[in-house]
Amino acid sequence: MILKGGIVMDLVKIGRYIAEKRKSLGLTQRQLAEKLGKSDKSVSKWERGICLPDVSVYLELCEILGISLNEFLAGEDIETANVEKKSEDTLIQITKDSSCKQRYLKRIIVALLIAVGVFAITFGIIVGNKLRQPQNYIEAVDPESVEMKTAELLSGIDGTMIFRYHSKDTFKTLFIYLSEYQSGKRVSHKKVLELSYEDAKSVKNGSIVITPDFDHFTTKLIAADEYSKYMTETPILKGVANREYYGRSATHIEDISTIKYGTEQGLAALIYGEKGVSSLPIQDITGEHIDTDNEYMYYYSVEFVK
Repeated sequence: MILKGGIVMDLVKIGRYIAEKRKSLGLTQRQLAEKLGKSDKSVSKWERGICLPDVSVYLELCEILGISLNEFLAGEDIETANVEKKSEDTLIQITKDSSCKQRYLKRIIVALLIAVGVFAITFGIIVGNKLRQPQNYIEAVDPESVEMKTAELLSGIDGTMIFRYHSKDTFKTLFIYLSEYQSGKRVSHKKVLELSYEDAKSVKNGSIVITPDFDHFTTKLIAADEYSKYMTETPILKGVANREYYGRSATHIEDISTIKYGTEQGLAALIYGEKGVSSLPIQDITGEHIDTDNEYMYYYSVEFVK
């Protein structure tokens, strides 16, 4: 038996009924199958109650066997007095089965529409973000990323700062500068690293790493691109008394910054003070004088030159 739309259909009974009617007409399974364009194996399965014929052959099968559709579905001859009752039952069964299928189909369609909608929104967000993101930019690596966590473990207590840059445009030179501020006044400004691509095509991607080492009062600066790596080390708080007791902090770019070719742009700053330190946005560190209470600041900036 199978359950269709909440109505039980006896496949074995229907199969026996088909076999009975076929035999009464003197037809073999092969002959019936040929009339329906099916194989004799299919007819055998129907008559053994393994499965029902395809819906598409119901009417033709009933016509060949000389039975009504109601009788076929009931698996028995129906007296004239019971035709109306059986017809109603059959109609109810078909209606329920159809309604069930329609509800199921509707659920599938709704689920598909939701899935397509979610995909479209997600795809739109990704494309929108890509379109809004500048083609030439520099950004800080996410502090929660595995890359950053690993770098911090290797760098020690003072941590490290990693920046990535992407330049779709060709440039000839990358300069990295270091400015020292004392009590808000800039006392030095010098180029500490230079990557030149005068005789070769500039790279599109690279990284800049700044790692302070307070134990040895130095800062390591690393610039790496697709083909090479450069490193330099700079002393900090040189000659400052009691420097081992100074507080320390740092600030750097937070969001994606568009590269402005030929313009010096702030990247990060290391801040030190004997009586404590106060952080400030990287964009506020510029020029010869800065309004700050911090005693010492080491400000790193970059310049991409075409």
